[in-house]
Amino acid sequence: MTTYTPRLDLPFIEGAQAQKHITHNAALERLDLIVQGTVAGFDATDPPGTLTEGTCWHLGETPTGDWAGHDGDIACVAGGGWLFITPVVGWRLWDRATGVLRVNTGTGWDTVGGTPDLNNLAGVGVNATADATNRLAVAADATLLTHAGGGHQLKVNKAGPTDTASLLFQSGWSGRAEMGLAGSDDFAIKVSADGATFTEALRIDATTGIVTMPATPATSPVSNGARQLLSYRFRHFLYPDQRWCAPSSHTGSANASQNLGTGAEPSIDFDCAALLISAGSHIDRIVLAGDITSSDVADLEIGIYFQYGPWNAGWTNNTSTLRDTIVAPALTGLGQINGMVRVSYAVDYTAPDEGYVFAAIRAAAGSTLGGTRYFNCSGLIGMTAPN
Repeated sequence: MTTYTPRLDLPFIEGAQAQKHITHNAALERLDLIVQGTVAGFDATDPPGTLTEGTCWHLGETPTGDWAGHDGDIACVAGGGWLFITPVVGWRLWDRATGVLRVNTGTGWDTVGGTPDLNNLAGVGVNATADATNRLAVAADATLLTHAGGGHQLKVNKAGPTDTASLLFQSGWSGRAEMGLAGSDDFAIKVSADGATFTEALRIDATTGIVTMPATPATSPVSNGARQLLSYRFRHFLYPDQRWCAPSSHTGSANASQNLGTGAEPSIDFDCAALLISAGSHIDRIVLAGDITSSDVADLEIGIYFQYGPWNAGWTNNTSTLRDTIVAPALTGLGQINGMVRVSYAVDYTAPDEGYVFAAIRAAAGSTLGGTRYFNCSGLIGMTAPN
């Protein structure tokens, strides 16, 4: 009975064996194929049509034809037929198709030396250990990404709108700030004091570009909605009897001639229709500027108000029409100027409902008007709309 060597499976010549040359030649043939082994290709499955003596292939899964049943073996042309050799861990083969030396690790054939294949690596650790989640791990004082002659972009891509593509900033491996596309396609910045609970500080709508700050109180000068500047353009009438005048819904024009009486405070304008703003809007600045048409106006007295009431109903009395004072009536020091004037107010007012912002203006006591005069007002209202 023929016995074989344990590593290369070469046949021994037995004592008193006849035709010893057959066994010897079989061992030489096997050595010739294995030592300094070379294959025409790896993971082949279909036998070639032409057989060239001494040519070998590493077989892949489920090979066909004469190779069937020899998955993972080395198939060599020997003596006009096929010789199948089962490789063991540590064997090396030169792959002529790719020009790469490979070694059998027991789980696959890894490349040895030469230019390494850096595609589809399971992970890369630079002075650190990569893992299944952090496929790239770098431990260093700094990380440099630079251009190759032009610009440079760092791309963070996600699969879908509800997934996350972000940068997470940690302290002691605990998250403190995150910026990016977190759970939506809007750009957001959020912070955390403990790494568990995050507060969204800023959001930029992906469609409109509107910036909101959800964590900032609505009463803050920087509120939680979109910053807006509204134009206030009316021609305020200045009468000799020092009556208050404001815009009116009845005129439907830019003439602010609605009579609000001559008292210390203007009466409620049941017909007011000036600038409509939303509930929750926060006003922080009002500027009124324009031209006083005559120098016989001793001074301007201005009060600014917010008026509101139930919609789809008449605003006909003090119960149905509500009014808040934004700027109390006061002299402005803008009198006796025939030309351009300007007055600015820093305010802190949040609208409780939808309603109108308007100014009530009159010529102050001491004015000696020879007729109707005008304050051609072109102003701005700085406010932040709610979300």
